[in-house]
Amino acid sequence: MSTLNATVSADTTASGTPREDHRVRVAREKRERMRAHLLQSVLAVCAGKRLTGATVIEDVVRHADVSRGTFYKYFDSLDEAVIQLAFQLAEEMTQGIASVYDVLDDPVARTATGFQTFLARALIDVEWGGFLTHLGLMDGEAGLISAKVKGDIRAGVRSGAYSVLSVDLAADLLMGAKHEAIRRIVSGERDPSYIKGMTAMVLRSFGVPSDEAEVVVDQTFERLLKEAPGKLAWWRPLS
Repeated sequence: MSTLNATVSADTTASGTPREDHRVRVAREKRERMRAHLLQSVLAVCAGKRLTGATVIEDVVRHADVSRGTFYKYFDSLDEAVIQLAFQLAEEMTQGIASVYDVLDDPVARTATGFQTFLARALIDVEWGGFLTHLGLMDGEAGLISAKVKGDIRAGVRSGAYSVLSVDLAADLLMGAKHEAIRRIVSGERDPSYIKGMTAMVLRSFGVPSDEAEVVVDQTFERLLKEAPGKLAWWRPLS
């Protein structure tokens, strides 16, 4: 009986579920590492060019130093890999932003923080920004982020901080400004003051007085510089 119990204990977890075989776990982890490696190569290659089917796949497998057969073990097509990468980056970004954004109550500070975080990511990681803008994949994060943006604008209108013709128009303006700002940053606008200037412009377009907009931007930018290194895995010092 004790031998049987020992066997059960060795093959199951504390909750009674089957324990994963070592060989199965090693194989799974190896697949996960290769998939991540391929997606990193997709990011590096596709950040600077349009999708052109087989030509880009050749560049991807060359960058990853694998065969085409290996690539097709993980993805049916380049489009599938690009879509998976876009959603992965979007999920990573929205989860990361929560740590510096969701803790805020003031809608103006939330708007400024969210906007600056995206632009800072593009300045820190040009491949990330290039991938999203060059391939037109900003919509990968549009659902959750758009809902948060509109929620902040509604809260700002209720508090009297914002004066906009409509929430939808204001949200479109912010999302469009974010897309264009990231494109400019990727193209060579590397001065952090550009991030602050664009953020202040967005706030002023929402009806925030210029002097108040400048104060909020300065405060939220300094807060981001202080807290982001410990909360955002991708954060690097802004140059």
